Amino acid sequence: MVNEYFDSDIDHQHDLVSQPCWNNLRFEQCRFEGLDLSQGQWRFCVFDECEFINCDFSLLSLNNSQLHSAVFSNCKLLGVDWTQADWQSNLGNPPKFKGCLLNSGSFFALSLGAAHFIDCKIHDVDFTQASLVKASFRGSELAHTRFHQSDLTKTDFSQAHGYQIDITQNRVEKARFSRIEALGLLASLGIELVD
Repeated sequence: MVNEYFDSDIDHQHDLVSQPCWNNLRFEQCRFEGLDLSQGQWRFCVFDECEFINCDFSLLSLNNSQLHSAVFSNCKLLGVDWTQADWQSNLGNPPKFKGCLLNSGSFFALSLGAAHFIDCKIHDVDFTQASLVKASFRGSELAHTRFHQSDLTKTDFSQAHGYQIDITQNRVEKARFSRIEALGLLASLGIELVD
């Protein structure tokens, strides 16, 4: 049951910013900008069509919170376990991340079709068993990021780099790759390229 409802922008002067734990709050079309909420906790909160800009959410605990059509721009999201959120109740579009730091997080077994990860740093992130049909990783760095038994059908990896995807362990039908980076896909087949 939602205790409080917000529909205005939340900045560093808002009373909520000093509270490390948010419980049963609902935000609709709110803009969060320039906030440091690292190591915070969101418990059973709902964020409906909210935008997060230049915020630090490192080690944020999502505790059954919902993110409907959320957009994160230039945010620091280090060490976030996205599996803690409530994705079953998601009525909106999948999240969009633009220019964000998403290192050391987990999207294990989540269904994130059509999610956007544009120009992000996504190092040491776990997408094992995730469904990423029609997702986009355009321009992102994916060093040491794990894709295993993931559905990458029609996923866009154009201009992305640093990924290692075993095409025998993931679905990659109609996925898009830049030509040079696509050569790395052959490593999983034991093929040696020579000049």
